[in-house]
Amino acid sequence: MRAFIVACVCTVLSLSPALAQTVTPSTGVVIPLWDKGAPGFEDLRDVPEKTGDWWVRGVNNPSLSVFRPDPAHNSGTAIIVLPGGGHENLVFNSEGLKPSRFLQAQGVTAFALKYRLGRETDNPKADYDIKVHGAADLRRAVRFVRAHAAEYGIKRIGVMAFSAGGELVHMTAFADFEGDAVAADPVDRVSARPDFIIEVYPGPLGVPQRLEVAPPPAFFLTAHDDHGPVAVLERLSRLYAEWPDVPVETHILASGGHAFNMGERSTLRSVKDWPSRLSDWLIDRGYVSVP
Repeated sequence: MRAFIVACVCTVLSLSPALAQTVTPSTGVVIPLWDKGAPGFEDLRDVPEKTGDWWVRGVNNPSLSVFRPDPAHNSGTAIIVLPGGGHENLVFNSEGLKPSRFLQAQGVTAFALKYRLGRETDNPKADYDIKVHGAADLRRAVRFVRAHAAEYGIKRIGVMAFSAGGELVHMTAFADFEGDAVAADPVDRVSARPDFIIEVYPGPLGVPQRLEVAPPPAFFLTAHDDHGPVAVLERLSRLYAEWPDVPVETHILASGGHAFNMGERSTLRSVKDWPSRLSDWLIDRGYVSVP
């Protein structure tokens, strides 16, 4: 197993030599979304992040933590994972790293995204806007993974978002995802539209009034006693109903509240077991193979 992990790390490090990459025991290979820092904020790329037992703040250099599956079981599916945290924090361990490892075990190449926070109060060096910077980070993440699809053995790209991360998905997956064919950076020339979306107790921002183009296939899940996300899923369901050929699956658990993460802290069996519903959907859609 140790030899396999080392081999995977070496393989990823060889993918994009132009990007400065780091390797840590907890997050594996970390790749910044821009090699010189986010446009307009290049001077902040070396400002260190702040971390706690469950949170990350002060993201000035957006990045992807990469979790590659066993090559023998690579499904060809990539999923970018967006943690929640109200745009004040990133719940990075429970809603970034843990779901990424869960997906990795199923043959998915998972990328945990650290995005800039539009409501953060203790990062005075930057004034980030949710709709501008956070959404730009997700678009760049999808484009980066798509631009490197062949190197990772990827055929399809999804996004999985918790809480506030779902708001960024709303802002990027339904419109304004086209690439710029004449962009100087080849990554910016490709589409930022995910091939499918997964939202877990999503926040309300960014839900459009209508969908001008067919949305990606979707998996939605929340709890009945988490009223805000239930209302969001009702709105999304109405929008999806206008596109009957687009498959969507919605789960509203009887209870569970908000921020139950991957379910491990709950005493409710339905909440503890909710990732199995996602596994079923991924298998049924052909995104992963039966274990």
